Order: sequence, then structure tokens, then C-alpha cells
Amino acid sequence: MNRDRRPVIEQVKSGFQIVGKMLVAFAIAVTFMAGSALIRAPRYSYQFALGWALILMSILVMTATVRFWAAGFFGFIAYGALRSLGGVFVADVFHVSRLYMFIVSLSAFAMALLSYGFTSRRLHITIAASCVLLTFLFGDNYLGLAVFNAGNVSLLVSWAVARLSRHNRHKTQAVPEMTA
Repeated sequence: MNRDRRPVIEQVKSGFQIVGKMLVAFAIAVTFMAGSALIRAPRYSYQFALGWALILMSILVMTATVRFWAAGFFGFIAYGALRSLGGVFVADVFHVSRLYMFIVSLSAFAMALLSYGFTSRRLHITIAASCVLLTFLFGDNYLGLAVFNAGNVSLLVSWAVARLSRHNRHKTQAVPEMTA
């Protein structure tokens, strides 16, 4: 078993940093969900505007802090994918069809695979995370699933851009320049 060679105080600081990052991510999600709840069922006219302000604020904070939570995004989505796979077998309990739960599982697994290794693409990860949170606003219907898959499209575009840029870089390095 390998021990961490850092001094204990550094290990403690690192632990507090990890906990702090998790709390910030949780606070962003709670703020987003509070805004969604205000939009979904406003009791007063100002609550609708306040809900959108909370959602926009949380997206801005997500964008500014993406480097802190992007590494954990894959794990969060992968956990949700595994949980939704179990939901396929007990779809009747959730009052949804097995086909719907299967599509949810497939979409979550796709997002987990697409987000793994592309955490450096901050814009696309932020869009995908926003789509995941917006899914809760629309609820468990096909419109919510379409919004969730918009995040998959964003990650797929990120993957394609990275793949093409690597391919083009490889092409330009492989072709020798001709000089007269």
C-alpha cells in the first residue's frame, strides 16, 4: 500500500478543497432547482422573473467554476446512468414506460461516455450540465429527454471538433513542405 508522501497539513487542505468544490457544485444545483421550482409554479408574478434570474445566475457561476466540478461530472452522470438502468426493470413503479426508461438510460450512458475525457472543453461541459439541470424543469417526459440529449449533442460536437483538429494537425505534420 502506497502512502501519501505529502505532509499531513497538505492532505487536510486538499481534503477541505475537495469538500469545498463539492459544496459549490451542490449549491449551484440547488440554486438552479430553486429557480426551476419558481418557474414551474409561481404564486406571485415576481417569482417567475426571480426563478429565471436564479437559473441564469447558477449558469453563470457554473461557467465561472467549471474547472472545479467538470472532473466530477462524469461520475455524477455515470452514477445516474446506472441508477436509470435499474429503473428499466421497475418502470411501472415510476409510472413511465420501459421504453422511456431505456431511452433515459441510453442517453445517460451516452453522456457519461462523451463527457469522459472532454472536461477541458468548458463550454460544452457547461452546456451539457445545464441541459441535465433543465431536464428537471421539464420533468419526466420526452421534452425533458430531448433537452437532456441536447447536452449530448453539445458533447458530440466537442468530440468531433477535437477529433478533426487532431486529424488536421496530424495531416499538416505528415506532409513535408516543398521548397524550390
